[in-house]
Amino acid sequence: MLIQFISQNQYRLSNSLFAVCLAALVSSCAISTSKQEVQKPVAPQAQAAYQRAVLAMKSGQTKRAFKLFNSISKKYPRFSGPQINIGLMYLKKNKLKKAESAFKRAIQINRDNAVGYNLLGVVYRRSGKFNEAMESYKKALSKDSEYANAHLNIGVLYDIYMDDLKRAVHHYEQYQKFAKIADKKVAKWILDLKRRAQPKTSKSDQAGGRKQG
Repeated sequence: MLIQFISQNQYRLSNSLFAVCLAALVSSCAISTSKQEVQKPVAPQAQAAYQRAVLAMKSGQTKRAFKLFNSISKKYPRFSGPQINIGLMYLKKNKLKKAESAFKRAIQINRDNAVGYNLLGVVYRRSGKFNEAMESYKKALSKDSEYANAHLNIGVLYDIYMDDLKRAVHHYEQYQKFAKIADKKVAKWILDLKRRAQPKTSKSDQAGGRKQG
């Protein structure tokens, strides 16, 4: 059996996107654990149709899910949830332009949509637009400072692309603080970055320290 090894940085990237996707699959109109994800009121019929669309998406019926979400968006244009899920499905297919358009539409509908800004940041990061990704993640946190997944994604950006270990650790710790379940892998990343950030002592310093001990 062939075992494929990936670098620690690649693992962090895949793990952060996985966390984002899990948050977006929550079957509620808010689509996320973000506290400030305030959705404008919609009709009960839209709620029921939305739940059917989410179930189709979760069960792998992608075409049906696209059709249902698009139908809901046309009937209830003030409802941003369907556009978030449409964007997420495009993102999982690596259709970044279409995902970007869907997330931008969700944000236009609901300017306080922290989830939309966070997922838009993921699109930018995967497109190599790191400054835009940073701006989008920060916008998500400006809408909800306790939004765990936005902290995780901005931590990855600082860690891997900007080599800013101090800020990376801060956001990883914020992710751990606000996530519903503590992530053991992220805890290891934090320890690793803290070790890397420690100043290295010379052999002479170490020898001196031993003599004093």
